[in-house]
Amino acid sequence: MNTLPYRKSQEESLDMEAECRYHFVNANPGLSSLHCHDYYEIFLTVSGSVTHLVNQAVVKVPENTLVFVRPDDVHGFRYQSSTDTDTTFINLAFSRNTLELLFTYLSDHFPSKELLLCPMPPSVILSHAEKKLLLSQISALDLVNWQDKQALKFHMRVLLADIFAHYFYSSVVSRQTHPETPLWFQQLIRLMEQPEHFCAGLERMIALSGKTQEHLSRCSKKYLGITATEYINDLRINYASNLLLNTNTPILDICYACGFQSVSRFYQAFKKNIPNPPVISERLIRLHQSRNFSIAFSNNICYNESASTNKFYGTR
Repeated sequence: MNTLPYRKSQEESLDMEAECRYHFVNANPGLSSLHCHDYYEIFLTVSGSVTHLVNQAVVKVPENTLVFVRPDDVHGFRYQSSTDTDTTFINLAFSRNTLELLFTYLSDHFPSKELLLCPMPPSVILSHAEKKLLLSQISALDLVNWQDKQALKFHMRVLLADIFAHYFYSSVVSRQTHPETPLWFQQLIRLMEQPEHFCAGLERMIALSGKTQEHLSRCSKKYLGITATEYINDLRINYASNLLLNTNTPILDICYACGFQSVSRFYQAFKKNIPNPPVISERLIRLHQSRNFSIAFSNNICYNESASTNKFYGTR
């Protein structure tokens, strides 16, 4: 005879003033009871792996995995091997109200429906560096005065916003574009979105992937639809555009900071990606017209003709 799973309520499971709870779990041999909640959970496997019984499926969850559990997901854990009993994980639980406010804040661009409506709990495997960073963020919760419920609520929401925006967003977008994208490539793309990596160029991407250049090139064409070099240039140009728009950093400094080896390469890549960028032109006029430079404007570039400085300025 089938029985309904036990549903845990937020009143019994959460600190209702803070609307959240977090704890570290050491695996105990045996089977935890199947249950669901009227709140949300995220758990991170810190060490070892765990067998996750969820929605009538059996899923082996490896180390470094983030899993987002929704209220109607019926789940439990089974620990039966020596590997399982070495498992530790962190559980972050939070109210429906917290999630609704968070997803509203992240705007319609965030794929909230995909995360909430997919058949199985969304998950993403982190790199070791990503897990280390996330653990340091979670550990910061231990420094919050436990009696200050509003402070705990604030820090938990900041943490959750970062988890959803940085990890689950990238994972969902990648699956939407190419559902068959391998995990190593998803991790690589998340790493390459960091300026320190895309500014370093193709050699850094090859090193991070652990693959040959030929294999990486094939995967880039298959899963991104463009070459690895084109992908890196797209990241560089988007980054450069925002620096041009939102900072007063000299254009030449931006050019080299973004990894371009020459002004001409920067200009050609910029022109190819942003053929008519009027706002950057306005920014240059505002920042530089007051100076005693002789500047010639073309459709997409203004060039300092002074022989003494010979500086290049892109336009918007």
